[in-house]
Amino acid sequence: MTNHSELDNLDEDGYTQLQFNSRVPTRRTASLEKGIWRTNSRNDPLKNDSFPSGVLSTPCPPNWILSENSCYLFSISLNSWNRSKSRCSQLGSSLLKIDSLKELDFIENQVSSTPYNSFWIGLSRPSAEGPWLWEDGSKFSSNLFQIRSTGVQENSPRNCVWIHVSAIYDQLCDVPSYSICEKKLSI
Repeated sequence: MTNHSELDNLDEDGYTQLQFNSRVPTRRTASLEKGIWRTNSRNDPLKNDSFPSGVLSTPCPPNWILSENSCYLFSISLNSWNRSKSRCSQLGSSLLKIDSLKELDFIENQVSSTPYNSFWIGLSRPSAEGPWLWEDGSKFSSNLFQIRSTGVQENSPRNCVWIHVSAIYDQLCDVPSYSICEKKLSI
C-alpha cells in the first residue's frame, strides 16, 4: 500500500477522494431455493437453474438436487426410456417414482422451467393392456395424477411415461427424451 499526502487525495473542489481497493475476500451467503442449498457472492447473483455451481455440503452427489428425503438428477442427454433406466441404475439410483403430492409439486416446479423438454419417469407397463408399474414393481395408483394419452393412432403401444411441464403422458419407449433419476436417502 502506497502512502499519499493529504493533497494527493483532494479533487479540484477540495473534497477528499476515497479509494476503494479492497483485498478482502468476497463475502458469501447461503440460501435455500427449491430445495437446493446454494452459495452466493455479492458479485454473482443467485441464478435460477437446475445445476448449482456453489453447493454446500449435502448428502447428494454433485449436480443432484436435494428435496425432502431424495436426491434428483435431471439429465441433460436424450435417451430412450430403457437407456435412461440403465443410466440411472449406473448412478446408483432409479428413474423417478412419485410418492406424494409434495414430491409431484417439486418435480413440476423443476420441469416447468424447461417447457420444451419432457422427462422420463420410472413408470411403464409390459404391454398395452397390462397395468402401469413403477420401476420397483409396485402398481401405479391414480390418486396423485392421471396418465394422459399421446396416442393419436393406437398402432404403436405407448408403454412408458414422461412428464412434460405439469402433465404426465404415455409415450413410445424409444422416443429420445431427458430423464429424472431419484436416489432415496436413508433416514
